[in-house]
Parts: sequence; C-alpha cells; structure tokens
Amino acid sequence: MSSTPPPPPTESERVHPGPYVNRRRNGAGTAALVIGVVSLVLALLVLFAPLALPLGLLAAILGGIGMSRASRGEADNRSHAVAGLVTGLLSIVVAIVIGISFVGFFVGHQRDLRRFGTCMSSADNDQDRGSCIRELGDRLDDNN
Repeated sequence: MSSTPPPPPTESERVHPGPYVNRRRNGAGTAALVIGVVSLVLALLVLFAPLALPLGLLAAILGGIGMSRASRGEADNRSHAVAGLVTGLLSIVVAIVIGISFVGFFVGHQRDLRRFGTCMSSADNDQDRGSCIRELGDRLDDNN
C-alpha cells in the first residue's frame, strides 16, 4: 500500500466541456410562486397587509416574466409562473380590501377613539383604564 497520490491527468485525459447547452431559465416562475405565496400569507395575517402589497406586485411581475419565458420555450415551469401571478394578484386584492376596511373603521369611529384617548390620558389607575376600555367597547357595539 503506497500512500502516493495518483499522477494528475494529462491534457488528452482531461474532460473538455461539450457544446453549449441552452439551459432552462426557470428562476422567474419559481421566484414568483414563492413570493406570491409569502405575500398571500402576509396579506391574510392582516397586520402585515401593507408588506404584502409590494411583494404581491413583485410576484405578479415575475410571474408575467416566467410565463413569457415559458411561451418562448426558454422555461418549462409555466404552472409555477401562473401560480405566482395568481397568488401575487390575489394578495394585492386582499391587502387593498383590508386597507380600505381599516381606513373606513378609523374614519367611522374617529370620535369614539378620541374620547377613548382622552379617557385613558386622564385615568389614574387600572380601574379607571378598565372603565375606559369598557366604555369604548360599548360605543363600538352600539355603532355596529
């Protein structure tokens, strides 16, 4: 058993790369799908709906790019691109609807929220703060 390494390959033994192979460009469709799903989840988490809007737009753009590449035969994952486009557009719609709902709520209850803020500012202890919270809850229930 000798411990000497084998000699390096000669020039004729080295493997030369073959002709250039046109590689599939599937990155846009796959990225659209991943970003679209993430943006839809963020939109449904309500608190992160503002973040879902630009991500949904990015997913829709990448989905369109992926679909055009698939149409030209440069990519073979058209279904990923379509799913990314759909989830991106859906997350945009959900984020806009949630945003409009929040704005409508705050505009409709502006007076109640101001009164609550004043009450909390003047509250000296937890019992007074609890009373302010109950009063706000009652006002919001009466308006609905």
